[in-house]
Amino acid sequence: MFRDFTDNDTSTDIGIVTSGVWQDGASSITTFFSSSTQYTNTGDYNVDVYRYNPGTNASASVQFGVVYGHSQGSGSLGLKGAAGDRTTAAIFGQLNNLINPPQTTTFTFQNNTTSKQVYAIVLNRARMREAIEPGGWEIHLSASFQNGTPSGTKIKLIDDSSTNNGGNTFQRNFAPEYNVVSGTLIGGTTIKTAASAEDSTQGSYGTFYPSLGVILLNPERLSGAGLHLITNSGSNADNRNNRKLFDCIVGGGYFQMKRKEEITSQHYFVRATANQFNATTNESFYTESVAGVKKVIAGLATDPKTYITSVGLYNEDSELLAIAKLSQPILKSTSREALIKVKLDF
Repeated sequence: MFRDFTDNDTSTDIGIVTSGVWQDGASSITTFFSSSTQYTNTGDYNVDVYRYNPGTNASASVQFGVVYGHSQGSGSLGLKGAAGDRTTAAIFGQLNNLINPPQTTTFTFQNNTTSKQVYAIVLNRARMREAIEPGGWEIHLSASFQNGTPSGTKIKLIDDSSTNNGGNTFQRNFAPEYNVVSGTLIGGTTIKTAASAEDSTQGSYGTFYPSLGVILLNPERLSGAGLHLITNSGSNADNRNNRKLFDCIVGGGYFQMKRKEEITSQHYFVRATANQFNATTNESFYTESVAGVKKVIAGLATDPKTYITSVGLYNEDSELLAIAKLSQPILKSTSREALIKVKLDF
């Protein structure tokens, strides 16, 4: 027996759901690993970062990537210029084409500071899904073990979405854009230094693009007071600056991030009235067949009773599309009605 839904039987609502982006649904991680195989093969382009050691844990998966780009290809090997093959130039070009409008050759940070080089933390699309939640991430960086010697202190970075309503007004390919600033989410959002108050020579720490899952970091600012990250940009030199930022992430030992998704929920109100769904094809409803004819068990013929255990949703061609399972059977009879709400999330 089928029952059609009417407009009064369905409703739709849309909500925002936030969750941790990291493996196993974690919202923060404190350990970071790289793959020696990946670093050997493509480490001049990027460093893949894992939550678990891929060498000992078969379930370890990439959480994000760390890259460094330079408009002229400095900090990497190869030829320079339009016909060049320097990896840092390729990285810079990819980020520039993705984020900046045409004819742009530099990245602009707060206080109109421009840079021909940039670091980036890039989230896997499978991890971020729809977007990273503005105001939902914090990363700690420390260059304390850079080049084997103590250097700098730990800095804590977040975005300024809590005070920068609507994001920056720079012309970008993707909006919104927020500034990366010093601060913390622990104990409530606290911005230590606003992007507009940063040094006018070095500029702000960077910019953040929620819909891209990209955090751009300004090498000039990271080299300044606090972190003292040494970025080398030698000509035709394999400086592997991406590895230096990865080491800073390992030294910082903390990365919190949440994603947000728009979930559309369709509600179906399934009504079983008094005279509906009081029979079943279940064998327990019948006695043994006589001459191939099944008979309803005595008593159920005059006072039928069934137990609802699931609800099937069908299309116009009577094809089963979804099944909703009940946590426990519901008794149904001519003296009992049932109202079951089925919720589908998309």
